[in-house]
Amino acid sequence: MTVRRALLVALLGALLLTASARAQQTALDPLDTNPCNDPFLALQCPDLRMAPPSDLRVQRAGKAVRLRATNHIVNVGAGPLELLGTKSPSLPRFATATQVVRTRTGQPVYFPEAGWIYFKAIPGQGHYWKYYRAARFELWTLSPDGTRGEMVRTGPKLSYCFRDLRRVRSWARTPKGRVYPACSQSYGRQALRLGVSPGWADIYPSGYHENWISVTGLRGCFAFVHRADPLGELVEEHEDNNLGQRIIRLPPRSGSVAPRGCPRPR
Repeated sequence: MTVRRALLVALLGALLLTASARAQQTALDPLDTNPCNDPFLALQCPDLRMAPPSDLRVQRAGKAVRLRATNHIVNVGAGPLELLGTKSPSLPRFATATQVVRTRTGQPVYFPEAGWIYFKAIPGQGHYWKYYRAARFELWTLSPDGTRGEMVRTGPKLSYCFRDLRRVRSWARTPKGRVYPACSQSYGRQALRLGVSPGWADIYPSGYHENWISVTGLRGCFAFVHRADPLGELVEEHEDNNLGQRIIRLPPRSGSVAPRGCPRPR
């Protein structure tokens, strides 16, 4: 091998090694803006998941057809979801939300601009301080291969207390008792604190106010989706696991939306 050829081979090898090193670095250290993945902060973040819609019921009001469903927001993260509200002087029924995430040593880290808490009216029950845009009901068209196509409807349900209603996991990090109780009904309350502990769920039955989505006039197979934190306003471990879905066929037959002949989701 000539000296010139040897130099070319060495140079090519060096270039290949550099490209390989860069590829490995990119794979191991991608551009990641999620603070939950920052090893310096060492946060114990929440992770919200929505269970698939359950207890589906068809409700008819004249020509309108509504599909009601029970919904569950479950925190499967390492730490609690906790929100503190600061009441707005210009909007007395609203409070700006700040999310509190604690480190592994228990130190709080504050994330402002985490959405809104507001004094929501519930017919027959009065008002509650609830987190706005906590979740959303969605209806999607279904492609022949079982994937979701286009979102065609959304429901009115957006606000949740964010509370420890039911303990659904038995992890070591799951508190045995409620840390975050029912949301406040006191309009004059200055300190607002909402949250869901790890392993606990906030649940609303199918008959609850606004727990429906309109299916009037629709025909065919659809994906009925319940999505937590639809605008991504909350800090979470993962942002790609926030939805639960159930395949349905419309229009309802004998009060049922069973997915007769619908493709299986992928």
